[in-house]
Amino acid sequence: MKLVRAHISLEGSSVSLQMSFPRVLFFFINLFKKLVQLALLILVLNMVAYWTNKHFTDIAQEQRIQLYSRFQHLNEEMDLIDNKISKSYGNEDLLHAKFGLAVPDTVMRKMGSGGSTFPDSALVWSVLPIKKLKNNVSDKFQRIRTKIDRTNNSYLKLQFYIESLQGNLQHTPSILPARGFLSSPFGYRTHPVTGEMEKMHQGIDLSAPKWTPIRATANGRVETIGASETMGRYVAIDHGNGIVTRYGHMEMPFVKEGQFVSRFDVIGYIGSTGRTTGNHVHYEVWVNGTAMNPIYYILSDQYSVE
Repeated sequence: MKLVRAHISLEGSSVSLQMSFPRVLFFFINLFKKLVQLALLILVLNMVAYWTNKHFTDIAQEQRIQLYSRFQHLNEEMDLIDNKISKSYGNEDLLHAKFGLAVPDTVMRKMGSGGSTFPDSALVWSVLPIKKLKNNVSDKFQRIRTKIDRTNNSYLKLQFYIESLQGNLQHTPSILPARGFLSSPFGYRTHPVTGEMEKMHQGIDLSAPKWTPIRATANGRVETIGASETMGRYVAIDHGNGIVTRYGHMEMPFVKEGQFVSRFDVIGYIGSTGRTTGNHVHYEVWVNGTAMNPIYYILSDQYSVE
């Protein structure tokens, strides 16, 4: 056996000690030292890995809590929006009923629709509660968007109807054509000039001083400017929808054929041209070729022209 000899002596002393050790012992001591160093290194690495993992885990947990809170808040907000949309259906139904329109199908309003969810690969640390919540939020979002689209379409139809109705009202006669007094009503009468009995008077007569302005009673296009033995100088306005108004016995028209006019626009002046007994305007309203009583086309709060 190979030995390692050691000589030990104290300084200033004659005493010394000699020892012998097997060489293999030093091998095991050196091996033990390296094993201890390796164990310490592994321990340090484990500690670093543990604290690193704990750090990122805490961050992930905090982000998960924040995300869950955001989804929960968004879910509550969508519930509020959904309730507001549902409440708006009552106002929508009332508007449709007021204008005589068919009420939208309430079954369609309750229909929901599925939708795609957020990709799970972006949330590798997400857990089942968050996944369920985000799926619920996504489904509500799709359902609310569908409701909004349907409600928007319904309101667009209602808006189109109201705009067309407003256009019809603007083109429907609703005022007297001049300031004056009613000297002859609509209907059968004895003609004041010829004396004919039961002669149909197809309009009304408004007496006023000469040169009193005559105004268009609704929006329209000047169809005719003419003159006849009975009407004298007259203007006919086409208002659309089969409605035509005529204004007779003018001293002078103030418009041109083809000109577009609006309600209250001056179209001429009162005179006594044609077959008449004095200054006045003869006013007629025709609907689809039939003479109507103009009084039916005069609103009470606009009985006189300002």
